[in-house]
Amino acid sequence: MATPSAPHSDSQPVSSSVVLSEPPQPPEYTPSAVPLDRLLGCARAHARLLELLARVDDAIARRPSLLPGWTVGHLITHLARNADSHADMLDAARDGYVEDQYPGGPEQRNTAIEAGAGRPAQQLVADVADSVRRLERAWDDTHVNTWRGGLGRTSTQGSTSLADLVFLRWREIEVHLVDLGLTDLGGPSWGDLSPAYIEAEWAWSTRRLAERLPSDVTLHLTPGDRPSLTAGKGARIVRVDVPAGAALRWMAGRAEGDPAWPTLATWT
Repeated sequence: MATPSAPHSDSQPVSSSVVLSEPPQPPEYTPSAVPLDRLLGCARAHARLLELLARVDDAIARRPSLLPGWTVGHLITHLARNADSHADMLDAARDGYVEDQYPGGPEQRNTAIEAGAGRPAQQLVADVADSVRRLERAWDDTHVNTWRGGLGRTSTQGSTSLADLVFLRWREIEVHLVDLGLTDLGGPSWGDLSPAYIEAEWAWSTRRLAERLPSDVTLHLTPGDRPSLTAGKGARIVRVDVPAGAALRWMAGRAEGDPAWPTLATWT
């Protein structure tokens, strides 16, 4: 008996060797002269700051911050004037020249902070909110060509690219959120710094670590949560074996650290 034939079909079998293409993946990094990652990180830190400060009343504004000699009101005023200084440097860069962050130097900075520190909490918070809005508008209004070639000038860094200025502003907010000492209002402690900021700060601070070390030291950082690295060229090797956040706290001068660790020059 003949074997029955298979039913006729117009469709062709699909080869098992055909591999369907994967959907395109977004790029890990979008090339741009605009420091998009830093701007996003700083804007998020601004929002976190303003949310916290909405809970500050007059009594809290008068109490000490974690910075010696400064009240919460001093620190809030500093953050407002710092935002103004960054907006002023951006305005100058758009006009084609380089401006000092504080044209009157440390005296101008300190005088402005002292003058504003004792204001009622409502005025303090409104001031910093206005200064943040002004700075973020200045970022939005800055053309890509200005981001490429513009500079500001700080007392610690000297002439500084606009992208690096955004990082320095981000640092001000993240670290001073902790320095406010408002954990009872839901404010962060050092362990609550944003992961994105820790990543950016680790790259910035470790790149500059060699110049802060005593000349006889090679520092071996072994954080465990990222690759280890060395800084310095001295014959004496000192190992700092703590996670990145704790190491950064020490580098920022916010922790004493192990007595065997070297003394670092000023954090910049």
